[in-house]
Amino acid sequence: MLHHLPCAALGNVFLQRDGMATPRTLVIRRTVSSSSRCDHSPLWNKGRGKLLVMKTDKTGMIQECCQNESLNSAAAFTNIYELVKNDETSNKEMQWLLRTTSKILASNPKSNHQVGNMASCTIRRFPLIMRSWMKRCSIPNSNAAMVVERLLEKLIDELESGNECAATEDLVCTELYNIVLESWANTSGREFQNRNKSSDDKNCTHGHRFAAERAHQILKYMQATARGITPNEKSYLMVIKAWVKSRDPGAVEEIGKILKEIEPMAISNDERYTNTRTIRPTIEWYNYYLYAIANRPFSNNPIHDAELALSILNILKKKSVKDPRLLPDSNTYKQVISIYAKTKSVSGAMTAQLIFDEMMSGSKSMSMESMPTTDTFNALMNCWLKCGSKRGRQRIESLLAKMVELRDSGCDSASPDIVSVNTAISAIGRSQRKDSVRKAYFILKNMETIYGVKPDATSYNLVINAYAKSRDLQGGQKADNLLKEMEFQFRNGNRGVMPNSFSYSTVIDAMSNDIRGGKLAEELLDRMHGLHQSHGGAMPDTVVYNSIMNLYAIQGDKDSIKRIQSILRFMEESLAQGNLNLKPNIISYNTLLKAFAYARDDFTQDAKTLLDRLSATNDDSNLKCVSPDAISYTTVISCYARSDVQWKAKIAQQILNEMVDSYRSGKSRNKPTVFTFNAVLNACAYTFNPKEKVDAFMVIVSTLVLLQEFTKPDHTTYGTLLKAWCNLIPKDDDRRNRIVRSVFRQCCKDGQVGNMVMQQLKYAASPELYRTLIGKDITQEIKISNLPTKWSRNVKERQGKLPRIS
Repeated sequence: MLHHLPCAALGNVFLQRDGMATPRTLVIRRTVSSSSRCDHSPLWNKGRGKLLVMKTDKTGMIQECCQNESLNSAAAFTNIYELVKNDETSNKEMQWLLRTTSKILASNPKSNHQVGNMASCTIRRFPLIMRSWMKRCSIPNSNAAMVVERLLEKLIDELESGNECAATEDLVCTELYNIVLESWANTSGREFQNRNKSSDDKNCTHGHRFAAERAHQILKYMQATARGITPNEKSYLMVIKAWVKSRDPGAVEEIGKILKEIEPMAISNDERYTNTRTIRPTIEWYNYYLYAIANRPFSNNPIHDAELALSILNILKKKSVKDPRLLPDSNTYKQVISIYAKTKSVSGAMTAQLIFDEMMSGSKSMSMESMPTTDTFNALMNCWLKCGSKRGRQRIESLLAKMVELRDSGCDSASPDIVSVNTAISAIGRSQRKDSVRKAYFILKNMETIYGVKPDATSYNLVINAYAKSRDLQGGQKADNLLKEMEFQFRNGNRGVMPNSFSYSTVIDAMSNDIRGGKLAEELLDRMHGLHQSHGGAMPDTVVYNSIMNLYAIQGDKDSIKRIQSILRFMEESLAQGNLNLKPNIISYNTLLKAFAYARDDFTQDAKTLLDRLSATNDDSNLKCVSPDAISYTTVISCYARSDVQWKAKIAQQILNEMVDSYRSGKSRNKPTVFTFNAVLNACAYTFNPKEKVDAFMVIVSTLVLLQEFTKPDHTTYGTLLKAWCNLIPKDDDRRNRIVRSVFRQCCKDGQVGNMVMQQLKYAASPELYRTLIGKDITQEIKISNLPTKWSRNVKERQGKLPRIS
């Protein structure tokens, strides 16, 4: 019986009035009045003897608090049902539902009501009432699933207490249990987010996982009960749906177990299940399974997920020969292709393309359900977009053309939508070909004519971003023209193209090559403020202000730095006044550090002061939750490397040690990168004071030892090392050639011989050593392509010619 499953539902209920006021309080008390309650049930025992309080206001809205020892401790209430205001019909329905439910679950000691004497008219209403609560399960914080489960338990109480009507109507059946399962599958999950957080009970988990586990517990009870209530196809499907909705990392495994469990039940002549109802899954079950794989959070092995999805698809194809209900449909192929998109690889995109081509060729002889739809095309286009291949643009354009062809031939299910066209614009913009921006702009302007869809804000943002990343000197002006077009359409009622912070920040970035960039950026900010105040447009936020500061940082003069400091002070003051929209983040402060590092004047001390301020965030209310990251430390070290500060190599090493200590104390964002170590080496390479050279030499040695612990050297590391040895060791010192030879050979072994390495080798090595290492005279022009391929196999820099030294 239902009492034997761990009950998280409501207990016995009585109605209590708060004086003569209209609002009422529904107090649900858990009681254990029968030995049939399962004492080993952890959820039931957790709630024994406690109160669950539900309050109704004047509109009939119920509010519920968590379990409390007494009614007086009920303080924090959450909405159980959000009533549609000014909707009289909905209000009356809810009032009826509340009255009826409170009467059914009533157990007031002063009343004459006894379990087993419920009227027949009330018992017949149970399915209707349970379905009414089930429809409200998706409402956030509704707790409706718990009410549905408690109603079923109440009906079982009546049946076991000898109520003749309950036995005659035979309402306690699989269908009623399915209503409970569907309630848990559809629940919003918010009401369980903080459920028993401090509990050691593994069954008391949070949110949707709690709902999924609860549904699974009920399914297991249905399988084990001797009452004759056996789960059917819908029972299993609702549990699978609950696990899919949970988006729990273990949901895929749980669904896999369920499908494996019912596999022998689908064989009608299996002797083990001759007395059991045959369970025949449909393609919908496996589509849920594939969807769970495609949306699995924290997936560490996307290739394994893709192989699993492909094996499921192949199994379904074989089984569909005997069971047409397992024939893969368009949704099946879409989910498999979406899983391959997570691999972000060319091989994954190629496999997805083969699957799609097979679907296209097979759809001619199969049902319409197996025809590719718009979603299937979009999934494949996204797969090619994520792989980053140069062929991706060509593939996506051909897929979009195929969708237009299918639409024109009468297949409306494959018509291109806004996602299709935006994916094509994104691929074209990323391709960085000569015609990329022109083609993206052409699609934007002719989108409605060719593809039958209207551009939205994303469409415009993609083209604006293409202009920002192009080498067009007029890119900033062209991007601003598109932004003005968005503003004009928005003012005239087209809410779909409302420019957002990305729109403005991208246009600001596109103006970086304009000498009037700062002034133009401030004008953009004024336009954004005006659009917000006059037509309810987007408010300027931290992203926009960070873009303006970055624009000033590139200019590198004193006035620009003062302007950045002024903007940052304004953001801090706005935060102090409660404006979280302008809360400065670590990017804001790193932008100021960047301005210090690249300024024409020396701002080294200012950079160090700001870094120390960020490191002491507990003492500064404006910097709460903002602490320096790897970029902050690296930028300050670069400040010293570019400066003429005395003993800068030792200071750079001190900052590196602070960074390492911070990382080892638990701040993972402060893990030193290869750029950090290169900045320290650069400070040593540009140490020209003879008194400091010995210390700089020692700093290099200790830095190289520490580098091995955190990362691997790159071509810049080796180039900077050669530069440092050239500066720190005199030409006539025999140690110089020995060290240079050792560094270059290790560089060749690591495959990091790039242009910078070859350039610095010309200065660091003697002509004889250079001829020995390279095989050519030091005055000859050399291309990287003329060197052994393995020497530069890991270099990530533009290849080109090396200048001659005469």
